[in-house]
Amino acid sequence: MKLTIRYYPKLPKRKWILIREGGAYDQHAHFLCKKDAINVRRLIDSNKYPYNKKYKIAMKRILTEEEFKKLDKKQRYYNVNNGIRR
Repeated sequence: MKLTIRYYPKLPKRKWILIREGGAYDQHAHFLCKKDAINVRRLIDSNKYPYNKKYKIAMKRILTEEEFKKLDKKQRYYNVNNGIRR
């Protein structure tokens, strides 16, 4: 899958766009900064599930439903003793 990051200065707010090449028209996502677009692209390339809400919405738009379901979900870490030392 080929992903392209483009900058459109004439757009009002979200000027950075991550586009899926060869995909449907709606398979793109807008971002406020280039760093967010790069982070989403890195998550897609490494096949990892996003826990950030805005990244999750963007990845649902770019990927198909089957591709999104196949992402690797890492089990969350919970500190059992809540940081209390004895």
